[in-house]
Amino acid sequence: MANNADTTVRDKTPPRNSTLSADSEAGLKSTPLAVGSAVVSEYISTVGVEVNDVRPWIARDVQNFEKCEADMMLQELLARCTGSSQHLSVSEKSKLLETALNAVLPICNVGAVAQEIKGHLTNFCDIERETSTYAPFVKAANCALRELSKVNVDGIPAFKVDDKTNVLLHVNDPKPIYQDHQDKQSERKPDLVVVSHQTAQGKKAHETQESQVFAETACKSPKDNFQWTDVRSTLELKRTRKFLTHPPSAYKTDYVVPSPSAQYMEYKKDANGPSKPTGLTLVTGSAQTPHETSNELRPSSQLSRGVKRKRDEDRTEEKEPIKPHPIVQNGLYVAEMFAAHIARQHVISFIVNNDYIYIWFCDRETTIQGAAINFVQDLPRWLVLLLIMQRMGYEQWGLNRVFEPEPGFSGKVMIEDAQIDLELDVKSKERVTHFGIRGRATTVFPVKSEALSGLQRDPCFLNESPELVAKLYWPEETRQSEPDILNEVYKIAQTDPDVRGHVPELVWFHKFEETSTSKIRVALGLKDADRAEQGSRVLYIIVFRKLIPITTLSGEEFLAAWWQVVKCHRALWKGGVLHRDVSPSNLMVYRLRGQFIGVLNDYDLSSFKRDGPRGLERTGTLPFMAKDLLTPDAMAGKVEHVYAHDAESLIWVLTWVCLRYEGGHLLSKNRPLEEWLKSDARTCAKEKADFWTGGIRDVRPSGSHEVSWNLVRKCFQGIYSLYPPEEYRKLADQAAFELLLGGPMLEHINHRRTSQGSMRPLEIAL
Repeated sequence: MANNADTTVRDKTPPRNSTLSADSEAGLKSTPLAVGSAVVSEYISTVGVEVNDVRPWIARDVQNFEKCEADMMLQELLARCTGSSQHLSVSEKSKLLETALNAVLPICNVGAVAQEIKGHLTNFCDIERETSTYAPFVKAANCALRELSKVNVDGIPAFKVDDKTNVLLHVNDPKPIYQDHQDKQSERKPDLVVVSHQTAQGKKAHETQESQVFAETACKSPKDNFQWTDVRSTLELKRTRKFLTHPPSAYKTDYVVPSPSAQYMEYKKDANGPSKPTGLTLVTGSAQTPHETSNELRPSSQLSRGVKRKRDEDRTEEKEPIKPHPIVQNGLYVAEMFAAHIARQHVISFIVNNDYIYIWFCDRETTIQGAAINFVQDLPRWLVLLLIMQRMGYEQWGLNRVFEPEPGFSGKVMIEDAQIDLELDVKSKERVTHFGIRGRATTVFPVKSEALSGLQRDPCFLNESPELVAKLYWPEETRQSEPDILNEVYKIAQTDPDVRGHVPELVWFHKFEETSTSKIRVALGLKDADRAEQGSRVLYIIVFRKLIPITTLSGEEFLAAWWQVVKCHRALWKGGVLHRDVSPSNLMVYRLRGQFIGVLNDYDLSSFKRDGPRGLERTGTLPFMAKDLLTPDAMAGKVEHVYAHDAESLIWVLTWVCLRYEGGHLLSKNRPLEEWLKSDARTCAKEKADFWTGGIRDVRPSGSHEVSWNLVRKCFQGIYSLYPPEEYRKLADQAAFELLLGGPMLEHINHRRTSQGSMRPLEIAL
């Protein structure tokens, strides 16, 4: 096993609608079910969720935002431009904002440039049609950016002419931006984008004059589609009022207080209600305008970037959602920007509603919305915001300089002083990318490393694959770290044959201490220093030896590997390691001497029996969670998570794969249980009960998994007996194992031996 530093780490994040206080955490019996995109977005390839179908969870990510005063947000972003924000006091940050406001005030009031900006803003106020407001808004912003390049503010880096880093606003709509997500491709149409001069100039940069870019090119949709890797930020514009007040004759530096109703944008929706998207409808292709069809998604092989999709002539209906609420729309763009970059730490985006602009700071913990700035009546603050955008480097925009020194970088990575050479294959088709905002945001991709390949291996690991994969993710800081959990797992593996060879091999890991999401919240006054880690997340990288998804197996090979995982899980539970996150994505295999060996993978939501659960992050994915954990009390952390719950999850995984996979591939259509992915906890619980009380008779396994279906039926007889009308039937761990798994498997083996004779893979597994 590798000798690692930084191994004493934990993690935690509370759902925003949780009724539990921090003081009640010690009394948790299980971790509650959180809402948000993390629920399904890490399992897109396994469970078959289309990226569009994640919209309900994106809505939950952004609707429960934290609120921050406008000046607090501006002064913190300004401080970050200095490169030493952690060392500035509150009073120093306040002084920096005051200095910046005074520095930009002449641009607002004096000379031809001030009149030009006011003229564009007046045009913006007089135009009623939303799409027609794009050009005057962009002209005003870019005119200001050009003049701001001459402004110096003490402590803020001076402007440097560099087409790769200097930014401007650019109209994007109705041009789509495409991005691949595993085997799907998304299509989004943000209204405006923030891009570099180089990106704006496109392929003919050497032929384009800067003035043309500012005055003409940026005010129109680009000729060539932008890529999400080139987009620093997006602006979603909304126009609901016909008449806006014109700019004043002169500006001051006092904050123009918005009306109470406009101070923050709200998106009201019950976070615990059904998760079906409300704006998703079946319509004919001709019924929508190009602007409305902004969120289509199709297999990526059907479409190349920059090429318009050819519709099937015989198709009369397709799924084209109407444009959602601007907060949700903004959230979708944020998710795309996160997905476009390796280990992106945060995304800063903007919503313009009438004459108000709202700053959104989004990271893996929650979203933060800055109070409204009236950019027409409070031009100095808008210019300070533009100054921030102009002077921010890649790191301030949220890019992780370790993995991505500049957008689109892919090469060798050096981690601090460890001198670990990691060659990232971020373009690999095997890369599994998270799509969402909050949560662990797990990204897995192949890596090469001479240093790691040469490390001495522990004899308890049997996987002989020379290939390595890296897992980048954001666990909660107060939870036991995955390396800590695995160290305990490896101790058990030394003496227990059911665990040895059936757990992942951790080769190396590193915790990026400086990435804690608590820092911005402490700086904005949203948290105090004593509770800074509560709910915060931090970036980890863990390198493992490569494994293969268990879903690629069929027949007796699949069942044998699944049973090996069942036994490994049971042995670890006995040893005091509680996995508590059983899903198809966490069951893996490798090949050894002609046989597939099952592996119980992914311990970042596990816990030790001696300590109990830490943190408030959900442990489980709805379709695979025990029905007893889908009750309101369980979601509040008041139901003890017992072995029988994980045993039930293992049965749901077996059932899921049997019904939805054929020959190692996810069925492309007519997949049973599909609606479970979109149900809320209460609905999913009801559908599970309906399934084992009768629905199981209406479904059939795929041909490649018929061998397992008799076992599935026997397992559900045991589950049914756990749910009498009065209350959940609690069993000791061993009794639960024998009822739900051990007994049914023994009956299945005896039946197969009698009817089929030799069953070599299963006999080896047993």
